[in-house]
Amino acid sequence: MSNASSERVSVFGPTLRFKGELKAQEDLKVEGRIEGSIQHQQRLHVGPKGEVVATVNAAAIDVDGRVQGDMVAKKSIKVSQSAIVRGNMRAPSVSITEGANFNGGVTMESNAGTSGPSTPGASSR
Repeated sequence: MSNASSERVSVFGPTLRFKGELKAQEDLKVEGRIEGSIQHQQRLHVGPKGEVVATVNAAAIDVDGRVQGDMVAKKSIKVSQSAIVRGNMRAPSVSITEGANFNGGVTMESNAGTSGPSTPGASSR
């Protein structure tokens, strides 16, 4: 993160554990364990040591660690080669790097960040 000094980024450290509903306004990097739900207004990055067992809603989601639960992003979801994901993903842009461990469904639609019925035929595998 070369421009991290100009952005507000909170880091949830590797020794931290949290259960419940987490809400945040600034970018968040997770290196610890979160269980429950995450309602996020900015970018959520699950780092290599991070483990999320939750339903996640965010503007953008980057996964390098483990996620078990459904993810919905207004902009994009990126799953890296080191990631382990168990759950469905819904966003206008979804990328899964070769080598990632993924088990779930992918829906790509422009209104992923809003609640409501999904568009028929918008699912992709």
